Amino acid sequence: MTAPMLELRDVARAFPVRDALGRSKGAVRAVDGVSLSVPRGSVLAIVGESGCGKSTLGRLALRLIEPDSGAILFEGEDLRSLSPAALRARRRDMQLIFQDPFASLDPRMTVEQAVAEPLRLHGIVPRSGERDRVAELLSRVGLRPELARRWPHEFSGGQRQRIAIARALASGPKLIVGDEPVSALDVSVQAQVINLLQDLIRELGLTFVLISHDLGVVRHIADRVAVMYLGRIVEEGPAAEVFGNPKHPYTRALLAAVPGQGHTRGAAALLEGDVPSPINPPSGCRFRTRCPHAEAICAAEIPPLADHGPKGDHIAACHLQDRLPPAAARHERDAGGERLKRLQAFFSDQRTGE
Repeated sequence: MTAPMLELRDVARAFPVRDALGRSKGAVRAVDGVSLSVPRGSVLAIVGESGCGKSTLGRLALRLIEPDSGAILFEGEDLRSLSPAALRARRRDMQLIFQDPFASLDPRMTVEQAVAEPLRLHGIVPRSGERDRVAELLSRVGLRPELARRWPHEFSGGQRQRIAIARALASGPKLIVGDEPVSALDVSVQAQVINLLQDLIRELGLTFVLISHDLGVVRHIADRVAVMYLGRIVEEGPAAEVFGNPKHPYTRALLAAVPGQGHTRGAAALLEGDVPSPINPPSGCRFRTRCPHAEAICAAEIPPLADHGPKGDHIAACHLQDRLPPAAARHERDAGGERLKRLQAFFSDQRTGE
């Protein structure tokens, strides 16, 4: 197996919660003991509902926020052991693309200044070569170099996100984390940006972590998928396996919730109740309060991430993964599959028409 570019080992982070008088009301365990491995040159997608901890996990992976515990290894080097100066130098190899292209660019900087900033911070090219390098980066993301003197407010959302991608590429990174990089864009523009990211990943040999709730985008681009629920990974495996044979009831529910099919959802797909409080999550399996298959063991014991199959590369945290009704899994797969296929066809059409 390819050596991991990024590895997280039992990483956790909690945020204290206080009332209006400043008194402690506990802590939100946003990420609670997550372990992940991202092979070099692969695309890992982290999916889940809003508030599940996936964006926090992405920032922990880059050490933009500090974990309470656990190890973060980049090319085998523990980022938590680095001094501030060493970490700053290491950041040349790690970049983040933010969700909102309207907020991620400084309105007081021209496009040229924004894209050139990483070049200057890391001393990548001499001052005399900055303009040529910026022009090259803009061309690579599909923008005309003569636009470099303009200001961010003069561009559309899709163009701004291309500028943000050019800025992320400026330092020559090995790893990029994309935090919902297309969710703020129109669907047609999403397809163009996703196709651009795919081309860049292939041409530059990038390792990419995609944080997203859009399963159509994930299925189109990801090699592996990790599903999060209330701060923990509940399923992880090759994208084709997770979409084609989901082992966890929560993953099945996410796939069945893809709208626009005209299919009747199976009983296994129904979610009951609200998402539990992350301050006081349920005992045992955190999904059990909404799971139609929950049994006594689900409340008594935390299910380990395990694979009961022969390959060992598709794991799920469910006591009942070997006993879930196969008919329900097949029904839910059908319910989400057609729209996902249509989205993939749409991405391909957009690529052809560019």
